[in-house]
Parts: sequence; structure tokens; C-alpha cells
Amino acid sequence: MRNLYILCAFLTFFLFFFGCFDPDAVHSEGKKVIRVAGDHNFPPFEYLSDSGVYSGFNVDIMNAISIETGIRFEYYPMPWNEAVHALRSGRVDAIQGMKYNQEREETYDFSAPYFTSSQGIFVLKDNMYIRNIEDLKGRKVAVQKGDVASGLVTKVDQLDLVETDNQQEAVQLLIDGKVEAFIGNRITGQYFLQKNEQQALIKIVGESLDPTNYAVAVLPKNKEILSIFNQGISQIKKDGTYEKIEKKWFGEYILPNTQRLRKTMLYLKIGLFLTFIIMTLILWWNLSLKREVAKRTKQIERVNKDLEEKMLLQEENIHFQQQLLNSAYSSLITLNHQGLVSMINVKASEYLKLDRTIVNRPFQDLPIAYFIPELEIMEALEKKSVFLQKEAVWSQQPGEKRHITYSVYPIQTKRGESVGAVLSFYDITEQKQLERKVAQDDRLRSLGQLVAGIAHEIRNPLTSILTYTQLLPKKFASADFRTFFSKQVTSEITRLNTLINDLLDYARPKKSEPITFSLNETLEGIELLLRPKIKEKNLRIVREFTANIQATADTQQIKQVLVNVILNAIQASNDGGALFFRAYYQDKLTVVEIEDKGIGISELEMDKIFEPFYTRKPNGVGLGLSISYQLVKENDGTIETRSEQGKGTVVTISLQHEKQKG
Repeated sequence: MRNLYILCAFLTFFLFFFGCFDPDAVHSEGKKVIRVAGDHNFPPFEYLSDSGVYSGFNVDIMNAISIETGIRFEYYPMPWNEAVHALRSGRVDAIQGMKYNQEREETYDFSAPYFTSSQGIFVLKDNMYIRNIEDLKGRKVAVQKGDVASGLVTKVDQLDLVETDNQQEAVQLLIDGKVEAFIGNRITGQYFLQKNEQQALIKIVGESLDPTNYAVAVLPKNKEILSIFNQGISQIKKDGTYEKIEKKWFGEYILPNTQRLRKTMLYLKIGLFLTFIIMTLILWWNLSLKREVAKRTKQIERVNKDLEEKMLLQEENIHFQQQLLNSAYSSLITLNHQGLVSMINVKASEYLKLDRTIVNRPFQDLPIAYFIPELEIMEALEKKSVFLQKEAVWSQQPGEKRHITYSVYPIQTKRGESVGAVLSFYDITEQKQLERKVAQDDRLRSLGQLVAGIAHEIRNPLTSILTYTQLLPKKFASADFRTFFSKQVTSEITRLNTLINDLLDYARPKKSEPITFSLNETLEGIELLLRPKIKEKNLRIVREFTANIQATADTQQIKQVLVNVILNAIQASNDGGALFFRAYYQDKLTVVEIEDKGIGISELEMDKIFEPFYTRKPNGVGLGLSISYQLVKENDGTIETRSEQGKGTVVTISLQHEKQKG
């Protein structure tokens, strides 16, 4: 402890006498030295000793902060009111100890508080008529210039106020009988009295006045240096340096008799209360120990009984779960978080030809490892991934392929923690065979319709060509007939050629080559292409795009689909109507909607619009929507139509987009 005091005194002496050279030059180097002002006669906080060394509680605090932060301080001791003026004029950067109050906060910025200070009323020992601040009315009272005590006495009427340069002068005025009371810092006043052995002449009366925080003050323009002081204050409080400095300068505080007595009584009451509580607790413990043992015994018996009931309930629950699994339509297997089989239903056991010994074995030992990828099961267990209605092929017997649909679903607690997974699977081999048969029957039916349509469509132009050919020998001499014959036969042959091309597109659509493209640009290009037909009916185009919508498909095929759909919408619209083009994302799909407000389609016709050779147009072939359906299907998409007769039609095309593909 003594070494610390010597070190603090040495640092104070060194910084004061050797750290004050050319402060402006030092400050030009980026604030490596901070100029600090303080009261030159405010012991024990700050004062010049008889040997000229600037000492005190505040000085030791600043020196300790300097050691912690590595920042050097220059000290400027002076009368308090001059220190305040020096800070305001910029001759110093900070005041090392200023009491905080709201009025000062408007002018200064403060560091974190490092001491709580309070004011006291000092009177002569034989003074019996001044007991609190209200008793100072009409009295002659001394205070230090610029001190917060000046603000405390402004509320007292008819006060004869005497201001001094420091508290020592104010104390001396009180002892000399020139004032009836002195208001100032309690600790500083007591320091002067003890130093001059005058404590027997003076007493402190009333309660502590204006307890306020003590902190370093700077002007707002220097606010950034407060972080240095705050860092140092925090560190010296953590490492115990602050406590040592406080004990060095203040020791045990000297309190007024009333406060000392009140404090003693408080400690006595607390001691008695704690003693009473301890004795009561001991008695209560002794009296209730036997009852508690008996109570605990009953609780243990009750817990054992509850445990037995819960075990029975758990067994019943497991039995119920097993029955639930057995009643399921699919084969089910549950795994724990380690991937071990916890339950398997009867359908799974029979299908995989397993017995109950498979429980608690890893799922890799089961035949399911041949058709459910291990990676998917591990992702469900570890990442809570979900895999629904996926298909796989399994050769259960050599040369026999079985088609299986399966799902992998994670089991989670209420808090979302993964505790296992459910594997469900079902053999759909027979279902696949039935689907193939139905598809074959459907193709045969469609083929019949196609052949009938082809026969009808080819017969018409062939009939015309035959008729014109039969008339040719009779009317060959007519130039008009020859011209008519040339045009009509050529037209009918072109019609037959177009029909054959459409049939080829329908029967053998080109393999799609998907790329990611902008639907906005595609629709704008189609609109430009069909502008003459749009103008014919004076139609208004309404675009409803949420953003630049992307789709992944064969661009030419989708453009052909959109041209077919938009042409149908134009032909179905009334003159002066509107067409609506929409494109947006929905559930991992890109959706395009073409809507018209035209004649609509009846319910009976809705089931036939995608069939080949079905058309409502006088000169139509009926392959446009059939080919569109095939092209959309080729691009892994869907095309749907909803319509109401007399109110219009909406064609919805759903395609993949890049996000889903990735």
C-alpha cells in the first residue's frame, strides 16, 4: 500500500513539474497529452501541498487512469471559478472533478461517475437554532464561488450569502464568527477541520444535501476524450486500484452524531433481525425435519406408483401405435434419431419378409436400402428434409421389377428437434400396369378419333379437286375456268400439305431443348407479331407482370403455344374488348395467364377443346390446342382452361422456372 502511495505522489510530481512544456506542441500530435484543470485548494479531493505538489483523491484517480490508458495528463491547479473559465475558454481540455447536475449538463459532457459527493451544513458546536436548510432564512451563510452549494441556497429567502475562493476560507469565516453557517462538500470540510484540529469547534447538522455524482467534465466539442476516462475508470474499479485510493484519502468517513447513531441503530436492528431469523429457521428445521422425512417418504411412494402407471401407459401407448401402424394402408417403418428401427408394421414385415428381430437394427440392414436412397434418409434425420411420393424400381426377385412409391418424413419434437423419421412405401406395380393399359386404350380411342378426323379433313379438299378435275375436259377451253382451276386446286393442295404438317407436329413433337428465358419479352414479341389482328378488333392489351418473370422451357415451342392461345383469344373477343396478359411465380412454378372477355366456352365443349380436329371455327382444322397441349406436356408443364359462356375464357400455362430446376 505504501509503495502505491509513493508511486502516485511521484507521478503527480513528475507530471506537474515536467509535463507542462509547450502544451500546444503536444496537442498538435493528436491529443497524446490531455490538459486537466482542478481546484488548487479543495482537499482531500485536490490541492497544492506545502511542498508545491498537486495532490488529492482526484489527482490519484487521474494518475491511475493515465497508467491504465497510457495517456499523459497535464495538471492546471487554480481557483475553482478560474478552472471553470479555463475550460470554457479552451485553455484546458477537462476538469478532473465536477459535481453533476442538470444545469451543468446543458453546458458540459460528463464521464462515468467515479464518486458520489454530498453537501453539508457546518455550524459552530454551540449553535442550537440551525438544524436544517430551512433554518438558514435571514442568516449569513458562506459558500465557495461556483460550487453547487450556491444553487442549494437560492431556495432560501432573505439569505445573506458570502462567497469565498475555497472551502478553507469559508470554514475559517465560520470559526471566526463572521458567518453563522457554511454550506460545502462534507468530506472537504471535515478534512480542513481535522487538519487544523478544529473538529471540536464545528458540527454538521441535518441530512446530507444534494448527493451528486462526481465525474470528469469536458466541453461537447471534446466529447470524444471521455472514452479515455471511462475506460480508465472502469479498469481501476475492476482491478481494486480505486478502492485503495479511496481508503487512502477518506478512510472511515466522519459522520454527524445523528447519522452515526442512526447507522449504528440500523446495523443493530439488522443484526437482531438476522439473529431472530436464524434462530427461527433452526427451530423450524428441527420441528419440521421429521414431518419432512415422512412427507418425502410418501412422495417417493407416490412417485413409484406414478412411475409404474406411466410405464404401463407407455406400454399401452406403444401397443396402440403398433396397432395404428398395422392398420395403415401403406407399409410403415419408424426410425429413431440414430437411424435404428423402432417400429415396423405388419404390411412392411410381410412385404420385405422380415420378422420382429429387425427392431433396433440400422435401416441399412433392411431391403429398403435398395429402393430408398440412404442420403435421403440421413437428410431427414439430420436436416429434417421431407421427401414425398417419390418413385423407385426394385428387383425383389431376379428378373422381376417392382415399382414402388415412397415418402420419408422427419419426426420432430414440439421444439423442432429431430428425433427420428417415418418411412412409408407402397408397391404400385399393378397400378402402373393398369395405367399403361388405360393409356393404351386412350391412345387407341384417340387414334380412332384422329383417323376419323383425318378422313374428314382430307376428303373435303380431295372432293373439290376431283370435281374440278372432272369438269376440266368440258371447260378446258374457258380461260376463266383454267385460272379458277389453277387457284382452287393449288389452294386445296396447300390445305392438304398444312394438314399433313400439323398432323406430324401433333404425332411427333420435336424434343424440347429447355433454356431460361424472359416471358415478358416473349409476350411483347408475340403482341408485336399479332398487332394487325389485334387492331382489326380494336382490342386493348392489359399487361399484369409482377416483375421480370423467368421460365425454363423450349423457347420456340412455348412461343408456338402462346401464339395459338392468343390467336384463339383474339378470335373469341368482341370488338373493342380487352386481352389480359399475366405472368407470375406461384409454388415454385412460373404461371402465364391469357384472359379474354369474349364469348366463352360451354361446359360440354370444355371437355373437347384439347382433342384433335375439334374446332368451333368455320375454316379451322382443330389441331392448334391439341399441339399446344402436347408441347406444354413435352416441357414438363400443364395447360388448363376455365371459362364461362358469355363472360370470357382464361387459359393458364404453368412451367418450371430456374429456381425449381436448381
